[in-house]
Amino acid sequence: MSKPKVFYGWWIVSISFVVSAILQGVFHWSMAIFFLPISRDFGVSRATAALPMSISRLTGVFLSPLFGTLTDRFGPARVLFLSALIAGFGFILLSRTPSYGLYLFIFVGVIGLGMVSGFDAPTLAAVSRWFNKKRSIALSLTAAGFATGGTIITPLVAFSVSKLGWRDTSLLLGILIWLIVLPLATRLFSSPESRGLLPDGDEMDSSIAVTKKSRAVSQPIQDFDIRAAFKTRTYWQLACTLGIRAFVFNTMMIHMVAIMKWKGIDESTAGILIGIFAFVGIPTALFMGWLGDRVEKHKLVSIGDAIAAVALIQLACVRVIPVWWMISIFILWSPNQGNWPLSWSILAESFGRKHFGALRGYVVATMQGFSFAAPLFSGWVFDQTQSYQWALIPAVFLTFIASILSWTLPKPSLNTRF
Repeated sequence: MSKPKVFYGWWIVSISFVVSAILQGVFHWSMAIFFLPISRDFGVSRATAALPMSISRLTGVFLSPLFGTLTDRFGPARVLFLSALIAGFGFILLSRTPSYGLYLFIFVGVIGLGMVSGFDAPTLAAVSRWFNKKRSIALSLTAAGFATGGTIITPLVAFSVSKLGWRDTSLLLGILIWLIVLPLATRLFSSPESRGLLPDGDEMDSSIAVTKKSRAVSQPIQDFDIRAAFKTRTYWQLACTLGIRAFVFNTMMIHMVAIMKWKGIDESTAGILIGIFAFVGIPTALFMGWLGDRVEKHKLVSIGDAIAAVALIQLACVRVIPVWWMISIFILWSPNQGNWPLSWSILAESFGRKHFGALRGYVVATMQGFSFAAPLFSGWVFDQTQSYQWALIPAVFLTFIASILSWTLPKPSLNTRF
């Protein structure tokens, strides 16, 4: 069989890019747009409005290992298809919910079931299996989909909510998921070996070689299973680092429109700025992905967290922030978006790709355990003080801690076992 002109792994990246854009633009970023209208519509406090996101993250503690294991066993295509089917149905149901109680149930039990782990678990597992030497840039291109979703979809959601209301917008989002994600899921093949290929598009006789250009890529001696990975300090230090970062991210993201309004920016402008927030992370993430295949990834991640902490200091301490200054804060925050794909690349390179779905699933469970209360915490702080300052100040210190943990991350070996 002749070698295809374009390695199919890049089509896997393209599919994962689009799915990531849908996940981020429809679920994560758009919830910041829905947040204030839902609070007003149901007459609930900000803490109560943030409760569904907190609970959905709590359920992710149990769902993430499950979806990761299912991805390893049944393949990413089946898991993604079923997740998209459930999530689309959930948004359609959400558009017709008459009460906050039913809204909470549908968001957590249907939409959360489909989207919290069911979209990124199969896509990231597939990309990690299709690449070895180019894994960091491949994962960064996938992660660029998250930023692109925020850049393109979130402003459209903000416009739709202002014109049609959040209910009709929810209906349209459910249909969008079905029309785009379901067909793409059928082409998300699990590994290059399943298509008679090798990772990175290598030829058979050169597959074992590691080029000088990819010195930073350290292939593990063996594929760790969950039990073996659990015995290493590396696995838990990486999981805790990501958990801290997830707590910080969720402390601010669901409330980002509200935070900008607190800083003196009107609500409609804040909705547009959410798109800019996502956009500025794209070139940074791609550059970090390219650099991550050439330098020590954990130190690059550490520097990214330290820079992001500087952005949080300004957000926490400056009372009124004009639009131009807010954009500069977003630019300083952008390395945080590059850190996520690099962290998954570190996981794959440290523990192998055979069990990546389950390995990542338990890391995500740790992240959800750390961060499930973050949106609720931010809402409670604002309800009590009419300020987000005491939600953001702890986030500054936690981001510096994450930076230190990343810098000191050891390689998994007998010396790092508990």
